[in-house]
Amino acid sequence: MAYQSGLVGPIVYNQDNSGVRTDTDTNIVFTPQEFGAPAGAQIIPPTVNQSYTVSRGQAYVHNLVIEANAIVFQVFTQAADDGLFGHHSGAISVGTSFQWYLD
Repeated sequence: MAYQSGLVGPIVYNQDNSGVRTDTDTNIVFTPQEFGAPAGAQIIPPTVNQSYTVSRGQAYVHNLVIEANAIVFQVFTQAADDGLFGHHSGAISVGTSFQWYLD
């Protein structure tokens, strides 16, 4: 079989804590196969690009792990406080792109 490669993304993941009473920390896993790559395709780690924009409150990406078979990370968004002088709930948009190969 001939060498194959492809580009995925940017995949956009949005998380918004509006109307949620507790903080949210979501585990995200991306594999090449879920975006159309053939079985056995592997991620080229130096090609992984991730950026995010926080549009409200406290939100961030953490625990990013890049391996040949998957990209794993967590997305945190803070819930709004119930108090009179509380804070805004968190909202974030995360974009991830990568290249894969199969030889």
